Amino acid sequence: MNTFLKSTFLAGFLLISASLMSKDRDFSISLGTVNAKTINFEISNAKNVSLFVYNDIDGEIFSEKLNAVNVISKSYDLKELSTGTYYLVAESEGKVEKYRISINKDNVMEVDKTPVSVINKPEYTISGNFVKLHMSEVKKPVAISVTDFADNNYYTATKQSDNGEVNVTFDLDRNTSQNYVIRVEDENGNVFNKIISLK
Repeated sequence: MNTFLKSTFLAGFLLISASLMSKDRDFSISLGTVNAKTINFEISNAKNVSLFVYNDIDGEIFSEKLNAVNVISKSYDLKELSTGTYYLVAESEGKVEKYRISINKDNVMEVDKTPVSVINKPEYTISGNFVKLHMSEVKKPVAISVTDFADNNYYTATKQSDNGEVNVTFDLDRNTSQNYVIRVEDENGNVFNKIISLK
């Protein structure tokens, strides 16, 4: 087997391994039973995960930050909440999951077991002046731009996914600007801005 072919296999293996490791390290929520107005759930890989409950009228009602690698069990007593629709949101560096909580006029609470939305955030790998942008589970085109703080534009493109992934590498010049802003807008209009400092 020639050296080029070996290198190609190795590069492919590393990319697949990195993708699987990225998925493995992100949190996972398993919603359990609802007793009266208490919601029970388990969360695994909860390293740097923020949990909060909110609704559109009152905003954030409750929040906490988790930092655990093992599976942990949580219970939230929501008996003080009145009739309406609320959301349990879990957010990490890699994704956001949102679950609907409904309290009807009879004061009975129901929780959707599957998230109403899952947002996979862009991931960045920085090596010197090279910045690699990676997105997974992408179904529709995403808009990507690179600007500096003076709003000079260096890159604008709409990228299609390749097998559900978007990978773009930028060669940023520190002589042109020491700070860049990479803006990504996904299919649902969610916007993610990342400041890259090359100082």
